[in-house]
Amino acid sequence: MNKQIIKEQITSQRQELGKLISAIEKNRVMKIDGAIYCKTMRACTRYYIKRTGDKAPVYQSEDKGKIITDLCLKSYARRLKDTAQREIDQLDGCLALLESSVDSNGKDKADVEVVYDNLPEGIRQHVSPSIYTDDGYAEKWQAEKYQNRWEGRGFKYETPRGEKVRSKSEWMIASMLSDAGVPYRYEETVGLHELYGGAFHPDFTVLNKRTRKEYYWEHFGRMDDPKYVEESFMPKIIDYYTFGFIPGEKLLMTFESKDHPFDIMQVRRLIKPILRKQSAEAAVSNEVFQY
Repeated sequence: MNKQIIKEQITSQRQELGKLISAIEKNRVMKIDGAIYCKTMRACTRYYIKRTGDKAPVYQSEDKGKIITDLCLKSYARRLKDTAQREIDQLDGCLALLESSVDSNGKDKADVEVVYDNLPEGIRQHVSPSIYTDDGYAEKWQAEKYQNRWEGRGFKYETPRGEKVRSKSEWMIASMLSDAGVPYRYEETVGLHELYGGAFHPDFTVLNKRTRKEYYWEHFGRMDDPKYVEESFMPKIIDYYTFGFIPGEKLLMTFESKDHPFDIMQVRRLIKPILRKQSAEAAVSNEVFQY
């Protein structure tokens, strides 16, 4: 279990809930005096409002719809705020539990991922880890043999890792991946579909070592060449879409042409999410309380 990812997801969710509570507290409906009650009988709903000083709720005619709507929103907001606070309390409890086994040296005694690394060297020589740390998994992934259709072709652009690639742009991408510490494979042969067969060769297969998710990276370098677009780009993109490789989810793409040369910022923007965890989306939205 990668507890650090879990802690970061919990912290991210807690921050989103905090923003929601803050937005609710600042919203104008929270300053309106009164609480609303409703009774529904025979498909007819009647509304009652109780303001400060009232002994009992007073019937409110629906022709004054704005105050009814505002107090309904206030009622919803108060319940949402209370629930969000209870969820924050739960998340704080989870964080406290995850931290409860961390000793004064910062070591977690309840994390199975670090057991192998903490073994004496003499013992570690005779066993293999059954669970890998992020770095350990990345090293294992990188060391695995894979089929490469370009092996031995003798391309002239040598990457920092010592392999040779076809173009300066691919050399730049490989160099930036290496500098960022992102594991990758060059021109790996990947099966398209176990039922339909076939294979394709993405320029790079890259690994997010924290989530252990693989991405395929294609660089399309002659987008101003109609023949290249028709015979190379389009068939490849159609294959990716056909077999469920959606851009941004598992497929990363960069482009260039004579008028739009290789853009380093493109590469940096794609590398950044590979380095970090996939952040958890907030379970609730605070858009309704913006003003």
